[in-house]
Amino acid sequence: MKVLYSFGTDGIREKYPFLNDVIAYILGKSFAKIVNNNNKVVIGYDTRFNSYSIALSLASSLISEGFKVEISSTYVSTPTLAFITKHKKCYGFQITASHNPFYYNGIKILYKGLKIEDNLEKKIETTLNTSLNRIHDDFSNYLELFKTQFKSYGNLKFSNFISVYSNKIINYIRSYVDTLKSWEIIIDLSNGALSNYAGNIYKNLGAKVNIINNKPDGFNINHECGATNINLFKEKFLTLSKNYNKSIGFSFDGDGDRVICIYKSNKETIILDGDLILLIISKFLKNVLKYNIQSVAITQMSSLGIEKAFKKENIKVIRTEVGDKYITRAILEGKADLGAEQSGHIVIPPFLYTGDGILSSLFLLASINFIDPFKVVQEIEKYEQKLINIPVINKKEFINKNQKLFDKISKNYKDVRLYVRPSGTEDIVRILIESKEIQLIKEIESIINKEVVINV
Repeated sequence: MKVLYSFGTDGIREKYPFLNDVIAYILGKSFAKIVNNNNKVVIGYDTRFNSYSIALSLASSLISEGFKVEISSTYVSTPTLAFITKHKKCYGFQITASHNPFYYNGIKILYKGLKIEDNLEKKIETTLNTSLNRIHDDFSNYLELFKTQFKSYGNLKFSNFISVYSNKIINYIRSYVDTLKSWEIIIDLSNGALSNYAGNIYKNLGAKVNIINNKPDGFNINHECGATNINLFKEKFLTLSKNYNKSIGFSFDGDGDRVICIYKSNKETIILDGDLILLIISKFLKNVLKYNIQSVAITQMSSLGIEKAFKKENIKVIRTEVGDKYITRAILEGKADLGAEQSGHIVIPPFLYTGDGILSSLFLLASINFIDPFKVVQEIEKYEQKLINIPVINKKEFINKNQKLFDKISKNYKDVRLYVRPSGTEDIVRILIESKEIQLIKEIESIINKEVVINV
């Protein structure tokens, strides 16, 4: 069987039109063959030009199979949809390609606040690809999909998921920080799924808020904005905060599950990635609130300096593969109390067991009242990192063909950490080089550029 669509680190993700309304419809049918239709399903979507139509196509497929479906009345973040699945104890589909440009889209599947398990992903993936292969063999099989009689009518409902999530998170965070009246906050919403409500959450907690990139048009999501363009945000942040002695900025990605922070105090400015935010929050929970924080989960992309910083706090470090679902798995298995990815996915249970940019930012604001970010960063042992992104046709074949080169580099450079991984969302292989010495990193980068086989 030819595999046309597969689950990566965070759902199915492809460029348009390879992922479209028809594929969503067939995915809904595939899901229905595996999951009992007694289950309710909720659907959310981001601000991409085709997300709403994909959501409606998926909904019609599920309704035709007897599911009761609730769709968000407007675009919502992935964490909001995740919270709704936890609140309603049901399955959920989020239509989003997260931090990718507008011409990508994707489908994430959740259950009771969590990304679904790998074995269920595999079953859905197999069923989906089996259907697509049958269609390829005989087009009449495609037409059969649309002959299904609706098993029930009136099973579609539009709901205000935003108000449920916003009210819950505001009430929850008040246990940690009662008011944000002392804060001047600048937020970059990446023209994404948080554009119509994130600002109100901070305002309802008393903060003064300056919002940028909150005018989605279907095509500008993540475009020169958001968490993957932090240097552009920094330029705007410095301009907007020039009259403030103390200010903080949060930059989110398109579906709102990751956040990167810029903090300014007494004219000094610092960028805080997911690992640094996790370290500050962990110190706050452990040393100020006296929570029993024994271990955290970070990924292979996190620096050795961060790992040593946690160990100085007597906090054990667990390394996982890249993807917030692996962070979540470590927490659910009791190996870690909380965790994060360098890219800005931060998992802070029990409110949610998936990355939530808003929740993470609110915990950071509570922490900074007691923990000085500048001091935290100054105490971290410095390691340099270089990330090389190599576009490829076949990720697995590329890694296999170049494995001897990677092994040789690791053997010859004992003071360097080399980590190679296929992107879970793009046709890219990422190579991380880490060392205390920048010259060693440059040497290895030169070797890779000269010797790596890329025609695969």
